[in-house]
Amino acid sequence: MTRGRKFATTVAVVLAAVIAWDIHYVIDESEQGVLTNFGKIAPPVKEPGLHFKLPTPISVVYKVDRRVRPLMNLKQELITEDQKNVLVDGYLLWRVSNPIRYVEAIRTEANAVKRLSDLYRASVGIVVSNKSRDAFVSLGLQHRDITTASQDILDQVKPVAASDYGIEVVRAGLVEYTLPAENRPSVIQRMISERARIAARYRSEGEERAIGIEAFAINEHEKIMANAHAEATAILGEAEADALETLAAAYRDDPEFYKFIRALDSYDAIIDKNTTLMLPADNELFKYLDGKEIPHQPAPKQAQE
Repeated sequence: MTRGRKFATTVAVVLAAVIAWDIHYVIDESEQGVLTNFGKIAPPVKEPGLHFKLPTPISVVYKVDRRVRPLMNLKQELITEDQKNVLVDGYLLWRVSNPIRYVEAIRTEANAVKRLSDLYRASVGIVVSNKSRDAFVSLGLQHRDITTASQDILDQVKPVAASDYGIEVVRAGLVEYTLPAENRPSVIQRMISERARIAARYRSEGEERAIGIEAFAINEHEKIMANAHAEATAILGEAEADALETLAAAYRDDPEFYKFIRALDSYDAIIDKNTTLMLPADNELFKYLDGKEIPHQPAPKQAQE
């Protein structure tokens, strides 16, 4: 009887220790807790710290990690709008925003990963299948970034994850958009041809622009030369007018001496050491050569006075 009491006492102590251990729990700083009583959620959400509950299985606590976590390696093969096969790989960054809704719908992280993976793949299938392959693989001058597609994916995934699973999708996108191995040679050849066409267009546009610049330069040169010629003609006209005015003044002061000087200029222009003239004796050119009619230069007016 004594042994039976000792055994019962030992069992009672062990049960009490187990119950004492089971009725309290600790929530870490990176977690939140959701308590259920008889399978039903008992709000509010438990914040980090020490808490108490009824023994299991009456009460069960679900600890929810509230940190941002990545979901990677979401590879799949899809068909684009123009019926081309492509390989797509993407990612998700997610965290639990509504722990109660999360526990109601999912409860475990493994279920969350599966649900989010399915949701992401469905959204990527919608986005990629509604776009041509060239929208992602740039074959022309304009490179279309996948940022727009990533935003479209996020816009589809985020509201569903929040309302159905209590999960906030922080970011979603594509990390790889490639071609199946059997399609790559034809696509690469197409890209080479497209680049050659673009280069030819660039050369044509450059030659056309060079011709325009050259024509503009020639036109400007002709304008400058015409303006310079007009200015030179005007200056020459003014100089000739001044010269004629000077000659006229000299002629008025002493006509005979002016004629003499002009005659000497004529001799200098038409006669040199190799020149032989056969002219009549009474020719006008001999007027000053015989030394009889050499006029004297008049004295300055001040000296005469």
